[in-house]
Amino acid sequence: MIVPTLPEFKALAKGGKLVPVYREVLADLDTPVSAFRKVDEGPYAFLLESVEGGEKWGRYSILGSRPSLVFVARGDRCEIRQGGRVTPCTRPPIEELADLLNRHQAVALPGLPRFCGGAVGYFGYDAVRWFERLPARAQDDQNLPDAVFMFGDVVSVFDGLTHTLKVVTHARGGGDP
Repeated sequence: MIVPTLPEFKALAKGGKLVPVYREVLADLDTPVSAFRKVDEGPYAFLLESVEGGEKWGRYSILGSRPSLVFVARGDRCEIRQGGRVTPCTRPPIEELADLLNRHQAVALPGLPRFCGGAVGYFGYDAVRWFERLPARAQDDQNLPDAVFMFGDVVSVFDGLTHTLKVVTHARGGGDP
């Protein structure tokens, strides 16, 4: 069964909102790591494990790969990689990222964890310069971006409590689902 139903989707998607759509299957023959090995394609694959209280394994494991959009920032410049194109940003990196996060915010759906898709990535140490004035930075000997965030179309959510896997995609309202 696909969740939400079409009438539920139409109600949730009013105003062009992003809505998670998923199908749940039994996952008692796979582990999050074995499933990750099956979908690990390219440099942007990820496996996130939830933790409770900093010491106990949490209920969910979330994995994905092949993002539809990647945000990369170095210093005061950034770019958006999407569909084989690289588009330079026209605003400061933090403003561009805030806009992307707002556009990719999905409605909450019962039965899914709080995070079931959206931005996955990191801020590097020197990204602090976007928020406060600091002395000149040291020599960059690593050549790593200050921030990278990817936005995937499909994520898989393992539920360790129910031993199920939810394959989640997101659809935007406003058109014909």
